[in-house]
Amino acid sequence: MVVFPIRKLLDRLNYTRKFTILWLLSAVAIAVVVYSLIASLDRVIEPSERQLQGLALIEPITQTIQHLQLHRGLSTTPWNNNTTMIEWQITEQKKMISSFTNMLEKMPAHLTSDKAFNNIQTNWRRLREEMAYLTMEERFIAHTRLIEQLQTFKLTVADVYTLTLDPQIETFYLMNTAIQRLPRVIEPLGQIRAHGSSILASGKISDQQRIQLHILIARLETALKDFNTNLEKTVRHNTLLQASLDEVSEKIMNSARQVIELTQSDILSGHFTTPPDKFLRIATMEVDNNYTQLYHSLLTTARDLIQQRIKQAKKTLFTSVGGALLLLLLVVYFSVSIYYTIIGNIQSLVRTARAFANGDLDARIQLTTRDELRWVGDSFNEMADGFNAMLEARIKAETEQEEAKRAVMEGRERLHTVIDSALDAVVQMDAREVIIGWNHQAEVIFGWPREEVLGKTVSETIIPPQYREAHRQGLKHFLNTGDAPILNTRVEITGLHRNGNEFPVELAITPILISGKYEFSAFLRDITRKKESDALIWKQANFDSLTGLPNRQMFYDRMEQEIKKTHRFGSKIALLFIDLDDFKEINDTLGHSLGDILLQEAARRISFCVRESDTVARLGGDEFTVILAEIEEIGSAERVAGDILQKLAAPFRLGEEVVHVSASIGITLYPDDSTEIEALFRNADQAMYIAKNNGRNRFEFFTPAMQQMAQNRMRMIKELRVALSANQFRVFYQPIIDLNTGDIIKAEALIRWQHPERGLVTPAEFIPLAEETGLIVDIGNWVFRESARQLKHWGSLCDREFQISVNMSPIQFHSSDFVCKAWHTYLQELELPPHSFTIEITEGLLLDIDAAVTDKLVEFHDIGIQVAIDDFGTGYSSLSYLKRFDIDYLKIDQSFVRDLATDPDDMALSEAIIVMAHKLGLKVIAEGVETEAQQKLLFAAGCDYAQGYLYSRPIPAEALEQLLTAAAK
Repeated sequence: MVVFPIRKLLDRLNYTRKFTILWLLSAVAIAVVVYSLIASLDRVIEPSERQLQGLALIEPITQTIQHLQLHRGLSTTPWNNNTTMIEWQITEQKKMISSFTNMLEKMPAHLTSDKAFNNIQTNWRRLREEMAYLTMEERFIAHTRLIEQLQTFKLTVADVYTLTLDPQIETFYLMNTAIQRLPRVIEPLGQIRAHGSSILASGKISDQQRIQLHILIARLETALKDFNTNLEKTVRHNTLLQASLDEVSEKIMNSARQVIELTQSDILSGHFTTPPDKFLRIATMEVDNNYTQLYHSLLTTARDLIQQRIKQAKKTLFTSVGGALLLLLLVVYFSVSIYYTIIGNIQSLVRTARAFANGDLDARIQLTTRDELRWVGDSFNEMADGFNAMLEARIKAETEQEEAKRAVMEGRERLHTVIDSALDAVVQMDAREVIIGWNHQAEVIFGWPREEVLGKTVSETIIPPQYREAHRQGLKHFLNTGDAPILNTRVEITGLHRNGNEFPVELAITPILISGKYEFSAFLRDITRKKESDALIWKQANFDSLTGLPNRQMFYDRMEQEIKKTHRFGSKIALLFIDLDDFKEINDTLGHSLGDILLQEAARRISFCVRESDTVARLGGDEFTVILAEIEEIGSAERVAGDILQKLAAPFRLGEEVVHVSASIGITLYPDDSTEIEALFRNADQAMYIAKNNGRNRFEFFTPAMQQMAQNRMRMIKELRVALSANQFRVFYQPIIDLNTGDIIKAEALIRWQHPERGLVTPAEFIPLAEETGLIVDIGNWVFRESARQLKHWGSLCDREFQISVNMSPIQFHSSDFVCKAWHTYLQELELPPHSFTIEITEGLLLDIDAAVTDKLVEFHDIGIQVAIDDFGTGYSSLSYLKRFDIDYLKIDQSFVRDLATDPDDMALSEAIIVMAHKLGLKVIAEGVETEAQQKLLFAAGCDYAQGYLYSRPIPAEALEQLLTAAAK
């Protein structure tokens, strides 16, 4: 309804007049937009140009203030015939007069005609005429009053030209900083300059002057804070100014700091060591530096920002006007093109319609446009096609009927070919179960030839007897209801071969309704091999290939099932975690094949101790679990665990070898200890470890205390991971004495952990955890480097033959992260000989020797670091290992040394070790020497060195240094 009047008007106009109206309206709209843009941009350009005029007027006012401030400082100080300063005062007075005159010339009349400026001129003339008759204090007051009036006048100029007109906030803050904030910084500086030089010239300071200086310094510090606040506001709105304004702030702060520090240190302190002329020059230099920042940084930056704004506005204006004109030309260009396109398409429509009306039924409209005229052309073409289609319809229908008959015959032939070559057996039957189709694969699977089976029923040929009645009932149900669960889906059933064998098949049935009667196509596939393969895969996934026991996955599945049953009947479950003791040694010494036989026999013995309803599983290695389901009392679990220990303790015959093993068993109960499988598994594992630690060949029940121990252990591991980076480790040293001389010639480096909460933690508590987590490599490297650094520090206190011995864990030898050359390189950096270090290894490392250990021992020997076997006599090493590797020292374990004086066997063993070592060219160190009697017996036996509490406990480096210093004296 709204556009109805204009539509009525346009319907009376041809396209030429319609497009003329469009062009006129477009030109008027663009003209209005351009005019509005010009007016808007002029509101930006005109104030910005006025700001530039204001900045040009502010600069001569500022220069006049600068000269007035300097003249104040020169004229208020008694120079006592100092001709240089007097001449400077006269010169500055001339500059002040010239600057004031220059300012008057540049000020427009509307600014100099008011009462405030007349007062400035009056005070200026009075200062010039009366200055010779004024006292120093009166001169100071007159100058200061004139400076304040000029500052006020400058703010008036700023209000008229700059600050009140600024459309950009960063320019406003920048000019506010230059015009208001910085002068508030400079003026206290100028007054401090005047007061300071006057006080220094008189050589004394009154209380009033002291108070005045403190007030000026406080004013200056407040002004500096305001100044920096404004700079921060400027940067907040224009981050591109950050660097330059930070530099301005730093220079102004430094200038103020110089003057304040000089004033405080020399004037307020009463020292008066700085000459007044020097003080005035220093202060003037810092004040001028502030003015330099004002002229060349702040005002220049503000001027650049305004000029950029003007330039951008003009650029926007020119661009917008040009764009508007270009847009108008484009409107005209496109309108003319549209006009001629519409007229041309209308003419094409008229020509084609006339040709079709004259009998040319093949005439069609061809338009390149995609607008509404194309719809008209397409409609015409559809109408023409309809006429032709009506003429050809009957001929086409007759032809299609003949082709359809031929296609049906060909389709049936192709269908029979496809069915006969199908990989599945295809059996077709009618509603009476009579077989009417039988392909080649059906012959292969069921053994019936096609010619014999056609005409028979499926029940008497391929369905086992026990399923025939169910088949008949299902067929009857479908024929009555039209529904059956097995239709159009694959199901697994049992098929019958001609020879009477039954086998699994996969079946899919599709009903086909032909002439009101149902026929059925059954697609069958022999899945015997698939079932066998699935069964094998299931067994491999759920059972251990070595022992035939359920594996970890089946263990968890059985555990879940037993827990569900326990929920129903309210009984208990006992979970046993079994680990064979010393199995690794048997496996390593006798070989993996015999180790596998032992595991198989152990599995058989464990299974013999439980009921058929219980589960025995192998989790891997020598770890077994037992699920005792539906037990009523704990005693049942104890009896089973005892039987298992007894059975496993019996000898194992492995070929020609007879070996003995035992087991450690951990027991946990469901639901008493936990209701979660993972928690139960952890509980049993923890109890098993307690059984191992308590002597092995035993069982332990889980207790909450074990959980607490495990949590403490995990917490210690977590804290141990950060101990090295947190510098919590300490190295203590236990001296080693030469029994022949009594001198300290060696020391064993022993690590301690200075825990921030637990205090000093011994190695026995954390070294096993470090070895378990692999942290021992980094810790061992730290102990070596710290010991080497300490040895370098002791320098001349130690003999060149002094040695430090460090303990090395087997984990370090087996770790690929440990590199011997790194130790050698570090010793070279410290200029320490390699033989100043000995590594201590255990006999167990030599028993479990491999290529990695061998290579590292050889490498240590090659670079000159010596090797000692620690706790000798307690392990499994033999003379062959001592001959095979380059060992330098044997350390007799303290268990032999402890009873030397009372046990002849220990004395005999110790003497034997010493004699054997000397025969092999090795030195002997006795550990754990605590009494003089032990020392005498070892010395008599020919022992080379000794260490123990008789000489010193492990002590910090500082304490050992004191011992070495005392020995050197």
